[in-house]
Amino acid sequence: MVTSLNTTSYNIPVYIVDSHDPQQEYANFESKDNRVIYKEDLVRYTTGRIPLPKYAQPAGGGDKSFAVYDSATGMMREYFHAVKDDKGTWHFSASGYFKAKPNFKDLGKDNFAMQLTTGGSAVVGMLNPLSQIGIEEARKGEIKHALSFTIANAGKGFSYPAKQGDGTSTNPNAPLEGQWFRIDPKIDLNKLKLRPFTLLVAKAVQKYGGYAADKNLFCHAFNAEHPINEMAQGKPNPWQKGGDIYEKYNGIDLNDFPWHLTQWAPVDWGK
Repeated sequence: MVTSLNTTSYNIPVYIVDSHDPQQEYANFESKDNRVIYKEDLVRYTTGRIPLPKYAQPAGGGDKSFAVYDSATGMMREYFHAVKDDKGTWHFSASGYFKAKPNFKDLGKDNFAMQLTTGGSAVVGMLNPLSQIGIEEARKGEIKHALSFTIANAGKGFSYPAKQGDGTSTNPNAPLEGQWFRIDPKIDLNKLKLRPFTLLVAKAVQKYGGYAADKNLFCHAFNAEHPINEMAQGKPNPWQKGGDIYEKYNGIDLNDFPWHLTQWAPVDWGK
């Protein structure tokens, strides 16, 4: 199975903002989409004046998603197909939110399943940006959390902690979006001769697991943290050839990820 890494397209840029900071920049958000306007809480929490840096942009590709997490209030907002007009107003097709405690304290305890309260920037309605491969994690050489990936296709239905799914496969062995998986813990990954970056990702999946978060109809693809926040400071894209992460691992090709060694939990495992 072809396996890729989304670094600037089809992933979800995250902007950490602070609405208590008097220097914080803001933008206006509007939507006319039925996925938003008929849900009172989405209108209340994801439209209007939202803290956002001026340099913010969605990921490339058709999804045009990004997330805005306010450390002051704990409000975690996510947007799908967000387009900015000439006046600086963002127009979006779908959104989601979860209100955590300020500074996101106890997030793992209060929202262990990482579910959005309503809506989302991906079909499963979860806080998918938290399961992306972080830039600092890649630099340190260790990922300490579960990972999500976009799946070539999935079975019909969905599995906890996903809240919905868009798979179309009728193959009884096809995993569902949200269904938990891991690499067999008995496997010594160091003996598989995996590429260095693949080994990093495989070790995280073996220890913490992962899930399919969306469908792309082409390949399996893990998501990496978008480099926009570093590039806005004039730093190079660390994922590109010549960037420090790319050079550290001598490339970020994941085509040798050992899917044949994965184990899939029963549907709704953990619920």
